Amino acid sequence: MIFFRLRRIFFLAAISIFFTANCFSEIAFSSLNLNERDETLFALKQNFSDANEFSTIFQTKIKNGKAEFFPRAITCFPEQMQALDFGRKLQIKNRFGQAVYDFSSGTLQWTERAQSFQEGQALSFPTTFSNTGKWYCSFEKKEFFKGRLVIIEVATGKKIVLAEECELSYSTVPVKWSSDGENFIYEKNGTLYLCNAEKLFKGILIREEFRKICAGAINCATWNDNNFITYISSDLIFQVGKNEIFSFGLYSQFVPLGKILGRLPQKFDAKFDIFFVNKSASEFIVVRDCEIISWYKKDSEPNGEIFFKPVYSVSFFEQGMSALEFDAFWTAAGQVALCAKLVASGSGVESCALYTLDSSGKMMRQILANDTHSFFARSPNDAFVALMSEENVFVYNVSSWKPVCQLKDEKSVSLAWCDEKNLCVGGSRSVKKISLENFSVKELFASSANEAWWSGDKIVLFDEKKGAFIFSERDGTWFKENQAVRHISLQNQNYRIFCGETKNDFYENAIYVRTLAGEITTNALIEQSVAQNSFGKKVAIVFDADENCDGLDSILALCNEFNLKCTFFFNGEFIRRYPGATKNIAQSGHECAAIFFYNVNLMDNVVYNDRTFIARGLARLEDEFLACTGEELSLYWHAPWNKADKKIREEGKAAGYTYIDTNNPFVIPIGANGERKFSSSGLYEKFHLLINELLASGAEITTVSDLERIE
Repeated sequence: MIFFRLRRIFFLAAISIFFTANCFSEIAFSSLNLNERDETLFALKQNFSDANEFSTIFQTKIKNGKAEFFPRAITCFPEQMQALDFGRKLQIKNRFGQAVYDFSSGTLQWTERAQSFQEGQALSFPTTFSNTGKWYCSFEKKEFFKGRLVIIEVATGKKIVLAEECELSYSTVPVKWSSDGENFIYEKNGTLYLCNAEKLFKGILIREEFRKICAGAINCATWNDNNFITYISSDLIFQVGKNEIFSFGLYSQFVPLGKILGRLPQKFDAKFDIFFVNKSASEFIVVRDCEIISWYKKDSEPNGEIFFKPVYSVSFFEQGMSALEFDAFWTAAGQVALCAKLVASGSGVESCALYTLDSSGKMMRQILANDTHSFFARSPNDAFVALMSEENVFVYNVSSWKPVCQLKDEKSVSLAWCDEKNLCVGGSRSVKKISLENFSVKELFASSANEAWWSGDKIVLFDEKKGAFIFSERDGTWFKENQAVRHISLQNQNYRIFCGETKNDFYENAIYVRTLAGEITTNALIEQSVAQNSFGKKVAIVFDADENCDGLDSILALCNEFNLKCTFFFNGEFIRRYPGATKNIAQSGHECAAIFFYNVNLMDNVVYNDRTFIARGLARLEDEFLACTGEELSLYWHAPWNKADKKIREEGKAAGYTYIDTNNPFVIPIGANGERKFSSSGLYEKFHLLINELLASGAEITTVSDLERIE
């Protein structure tokens, strides 16, 4: 067994990982096709834990009974999208690589391709492109939680390391580009620096220590426009021009660069807080720990000192919801528009909502009629907001909050504004562009397809619900086809292809090639699909609910996102203090087990003085849990702080409970109980990294009761 100890100010006490045998399949091949040129097409579907399951069409050529080159994806699923070259191009990223769609030519070109199938359910690292599309920043993984921050030049593929060691993230990159796409801010070792991408790659950029902006994390700074950066140091607000940094950065080690705009009433903590600023840097929105929303405006004191005083400050509240993140911008009417990503208490289901703030102290929820949105994207001029729900995309005019258009023919996955009037919608079957000028919709290319075949020198990509797209390999163009004649072939004069069994646990089946000309042989088309894998394990993630429940909703949201069921261990004090949280955990389908009713050291002879003490403490916990939730606890337990000897375990067994040991030589201590600040390796903050690492290894995350061996 391997254990990870997890401590934060709330209920998380341990993540325990148990390894056992595992036999589940993920990758499945289907819809094979073979032409006379020995080229083959096939569909690949992977059962990922998230909701974005899709079927991708791949192509390769057979040579000597095997794939001549690793299969290339033809359809392009839009897991992530971003406008490039000021809206003239669209960058799409998924687990099979990156591609760029050119609106002027109608072509889709892959700029980066995966050279293996992803065995496991890991997410890909995010990227942040410059608006020019010339460069992008991302991570390279080094170890479990650590990686490099790199910038890559798209045209040449040249890579430069910005930070040799940084914290990994599957959601954000610690980089902020200027709107002209030439300069960016990046975080390195607790310090922010300014960089000009073109000069960096030409080797003519001044040394890094002369480009320092300030000490802090990426949330400390943002761009006002192409020329000015606003940053917060403690409670002081500074504004500095990019030319000032490049010219006078030598002095940043002695005195903070820029002019002081004013002072906030409270210190800014970039670890938990985020701020937004208007274009004139005269107003700020500060969101503290995703809970307190404050609107500040510049105000001069009689003695000449400038403060930013709150005109609005409130604890965020939405019935039955908790906030995960915010975005804010100023409308033409002078209001603040606030976009919130929410999670439902108990279920972990995520959604988003829009609010407006005005200086009179009113916070109004907008667009109440459609309350199932899962994602939002605002236009470059902040005049429109696009909201994505399960089957619909709505675009709203910010001035009136009235819908100006709607798209509702398929599930949407991602959104990207090309410019003020054109929105790209990444759907589960196709990627489309919506024009707000004439309210037209154009389908650009296929996101997924059930099967494919050749029609002359072109490939037909067919989806049962969407119909057909035609793809030209010669020039990379796509167009929609209303009618297509299916042509399927599994054999030519040289080969026959078919699907068969495999012993690789990551695959449901494998594609085999029977050689018909010359010596008759049968080989796997892709060796990876029949290679003996070295993984095969189930893991159980367990949480102790024994203190307070801050952050519970974010944990449940992550579990819901990855479709995970974990085990929560309760004590009586948690149930008494947080009956609502206890119900939420139970109703979310997670396994609920016992610590003990009392938070006491059972090894203390004064406390534990008779043979019925263990049974009575567990029985009382059962009664409290049943009264609170209407459900029974599962019959697993561990003692408070895992302090139990053989006698205590035997008495728990006599009461009908199986003991789960979460304290052994493999425990890795992470942070101290009750701390507000966490160590750099605290697992609460890296829970998504831990999950991703386990899934990438092929692990199946489950509950302790589902493990074959738990003691």
